Amino acid sequence: MDRKHAFGLRLRAIRKARGLTQEQFAELLDRTTEAVSNMERGVSLPSVETLIRLSENLGIPLRELADALDPAVNANSKRVALESALSERARQLTVRDLEIALKQIEAFPKGD
Repeated sequence: MDRKHAFGLRLRAIRKARGLTQEQFAELLDRTTEAVSNMERGVSLPSVETLIRLSENLGIPLRELADALDPAVNANSKRVALESALSERARQLTVRDLEIALKQIEAFPKGD
């Protein structure tokens, strides 16, 4: 999977996890709906300025956004979507609940 497509999948997962329409998402980023659609479909990548807006307005670390551009991280589209959804949900948990969730995840055997 190429970088544009992988990033688009992650961006769509973030938007949907927040319950935002493309229009609302575009407004948050000060971009057009068409620009958001193009990014989500893998037609284009966001500018550095847009990445910074994503980070600041949605509370997503830039490192996590940069990981979305790494082809090694994005080899499997289903995995990308699931990891994004998990990360978004984790941000909504209390520290106590996050500690519990981490212990539950650590109980799973490590995959290959």
